[in-house]
Amino acid sequence: MVQKKNKCTCLAATKPQIDLILHEIRQQRKDINDLKAFMNKSKGTISVLMFCSGLIGALLWGWNHFIK
Repeated sequence: MVQKKNKCTCLAATKPQIDLILHEIRQQRKDINDLKAFMNKSKGTISVLMFCSGLIGALLWGWNHFIK
């Protein structure tokens, strides 16, 4: 018993459409990499700010605690 394969009735993508899709995927990858780099820079900036604020807070606490 031989089974017939059904032909695909979906629309076939043309070469310009495939090229456009591939271009968009590459652009998305670039955008994601840029976003990751920006987030890593932001994490570093926030950690430096937290360190500085902790140092200032410790100095103010020490000033208030030992002077008064």
